Amino acid sequence: MLPQPPHASLRPRLAALALAGALTALGGCKSTSRQVQGPGKELSAAELQELLAKGTIKPVTEMEGDDPFGGVDGSMEDTHAEELAAKASQQGGAANATEPEPPVVAPPPRLPDPPENPYVRFGTRIRVYPDGTITKPYPLRVGTGKKLQELIQSYGNFPLWTTEAGNPSPPTLVKLDLMEKWDIELYQDLRNAGVATGTEAPLADWLVVTAGPDLLEEVEDFINLFAAGVPQIEIEAKIVEITLSDIFDIGVRPPTGVPMFQFPGTAFVKSFDSNMPNVANAVEGVLSVGGVQDAVTFNAQLEALAINDNVSIISRPKIAVREGGRADILNTSRIPYLNITGVNNAGGFANAAIAFQEVGVKLYVVPRVVGTQTVALNIDVEQSQVSGTETVLVTASDSPVQVPVISLRSARTVVYLQPGQAVILGGLITERSVENERKIPFLGDIPLLGHLFKATYKRKEQTNVLFFIRPRILQGVDLNRQF
Repeated sequence: MLPQPPHASLRPRLAALALAGALTALGGCKSTSRQVQGPGKELSAAELQELLAKGTIKPVTEMEGDDPFGGVDGSMEDTHAEELAAKASQQGGAANATEPEPPVVAPPPRLPDPPENPYVRFGTRIRVYPDGTITKPYPLRVGTGKKLQELIQSYGNFPLWTTEAGNPSPPTLVKLDLMEKWDIELYQDLRNAGVATGTEAPLADWLVVTAGPDLLEEVEDFINLFAAGVPQIEIEAKIVEITLSDIFDIGVRPPTGVPMFQFPGTAFVKSFDSNMPNVANAVEGVLSVGGVQDAVTFNAQLEALAINDNVSIISRPKIAVREGGRADILNTSRIPYLNITGVNNAGGFANAAIAFQEVGVKLYVVPRVVGTQTVALNIDVEQSQVSGTETVLVTASDSPVQVPVISLRSARTVVYLQPGQAVILGGLITERSVENERKIPFLGDIPLLGHLFKATYKRKEQTNVLFFIRPRILQGVDLNRQF
């Protein structure tokens, strides 16, 4: 159906009213009509239309001061109504305009919302009673159940159920039941088939809450705020270990099968030999020297070695831990040694076994949040290394036993850091100098010539360890981002 133009339905009515007005005007001015047409003459319908066409008689709508259609629509002009009626006649709107408007259909009544499923709202680990009361357990860290129960009673502002009432708790009251160390775990040594029993370890306290749905939701929000919303802190560490070592090793030895000094056969001393090689057993510089002077033969090999080491070890571990928890970062090696037990006064021993000693870097950090952004770090760092060996003589076997000597350095501190700040722990510097000289008495002390009768070994080692630690409080976007 085409849309009807405004006031299209009034066109037939306007035409009828115009014709009636014209007839009325004609009756009102009958004397005038008679003067125009002649006395006593009645006008027919054809004559009336002819007069209207010539303009001798004006329609009522064109008479001054007379508007019979003012009560219908005073704002619509005749020309505008004729245009709308013509358009409606061309589009078939004249026939549609006479059709009645369709009745207004009222919307259907709104059905009440279905009751909310408590298992969708609070999870599957609940118990629902016929009166609408719901019971739900909340696991907590061991030792915090009693504190949280007191916190709810003091600051929760909930209507609490008491034992004095004697009746089951209604949905309008909150019932709190605390079961300390209720959740336990049995740890067993699965690699040892002979051990059937294990060790019990408490895992959690349980706070059981019974209330109506609305009250239970408020209590759950309270628990999530004070117990479940523990901040998680990321600990980023950078451990730099720099080792500098200088080695100087020099010695003198004769060629293979040839003595160092040979004298003529008539001399009192036929030959003189000295073997003072250096300590190094690697590639080294060897200088062979030989000469004959007055039938005295000299042959020698000079061994010299210098080593400069510059070692830098950088490790960047990263770990996340909850507030108050301990984060352990270990970077160690296991050094084997012979562990002798049961040594008696005579030097004998009852048992000897291979044991291991851990050496390296150990970092322990306990973070705590102070306020909203400040992080307090309780830091304990330890750095150890093998600095040498000690020889232990065991009488029972008459053989020496090498035992490693461990050098240990540690630092402990508590610092407060703002977001983006880092703490640097340095100064753990170890400097070790070793000088070993072997010589023939008296001959090794002769200036210049004494170097042919002695060997010198020098080692200087310096180790510096730096710890860079930066904490950061993890937010929701950090825990949800993809790897």
